[in-house]
Amino acid sequence: MARGENIYKRKDGRWEGRYPKARKTDGSLYYGYIYGRSYRAVREQLLEKRILHSLRESSFQQQFQGSFETWAIIWLNELMKENIKESTFSSYQNKLSLHILPVIGKTPLHRVDKKLLEQLVDQLKNKLSPASIQIVFRLVKNCLKSARDRGYLYTNPAEQVSLPKVQKEQVPALNRQQHTQILNESKKTIKGLPVVLALETGMRIGEISALKWEDIDFDQQVIHVCRTKQRIFDYANSASKTKLIETVPKTQRSRRIIPLTPCLKEQLILAKNQANSSYVVENHGKSIEPRTICYRFERIKEKVGLQNFGFHALRHTFATRCVELGISINTISTLLGHASIKMTLDTYTYSFLEDQREAMETLSVFSS
Repeated sequence: MARGENIYKRKDGRWEGRYPKARKTDGSLYYGYIYGRSYRAVREQLLEKRILHSLRESSFQQQFQGSFETWAIIWLNELMKENIKESTFSSYQNKLSLHILPVIGKTPLHRVDKKLLEQLVDQLKNKLSPASIQIVFRLVKNCLKSARDRGYLYTNPAEQVSLPKVQKEQVPALNRQQHTQILNESKKTIKGLPVVLALETGMRIGEISALKWEDIDFDQQVIHVCRTKQRIFDYANSASKTKLIETVPKTQRSRRIIPLTPCLKEQLILAKNQANSSYVVENHGKSIEPRTICYRFERIKEKVGLQNFGFHALRHTFATRCVELGISINTISTLLGHASIKMTLDTYTYSFLEDQREAMETLSVFSS
């Protein structure tokens, strides 16, 4: 039996009420249901639900009239710029310009739906790795979330899109023989100091490039990591031009203190006696940027006959040696400046597995 207002009495004696719950990504409604022992109880609950839905609908009607590109520019320049680093801002601009706006930029914001975003992902698969796709799509998702939070969208269609899974790859690192070869060759000249720093501390290339003598305490025998350098796109002048910037590390844990090894201390003292700059890694009194450090590393690799290793492999080599020496995960994570211990575990799962396998083989002696 029906009593109006979408309230019906069921065969089991209960009353059932239907109310508009939300909208699908295509704008159509889907419904929720309420059950109760009395008509009045259901009616009161329905009234509350309909009021809430009405408020949401009034917000939804304030649709943003521009395209996704227009909204993305507003979101990045007016809502995000003041809260992110210059390097992050440049990275966002670059990803929007190269990968996102050419595909969905001209679409009206309120017409961006799951199907369109799936087409974007399909196109990204042709030129980016799964890990890179996830990074790019996270930008789209955050941009649309901001639009939804302001009532320009009823839902965020990006939340319903499946992304390609990232396959964890084994982190490349030098074996002990290669490690010794590279280290010995690097110690022959001041130009090899960045390589020694990476192998002895695990510092990132940008951190090495930005390292100053004031950051090194020879009395306490420690390095204070408190700045980094990187080259970014200079959109203020031209999208095709870049500039070198110096900034603080990306996370609080990246600001860290690393003890000096005897080998590194010796090399740093030699370099200090020849220094003509406030920067540790320099050339004719000027600091050297990351790509110059990479170039010098290529020359060192050629001399020892090694290829297929980028400069970042030196950081992984440092971490791998730490694992082999039985240093705790927490200590390794702190030395590397990882955002969390989980990140260290995820990155060096293979190395830890080998260490654990050796431990189990040692334990098996007692059961044989």
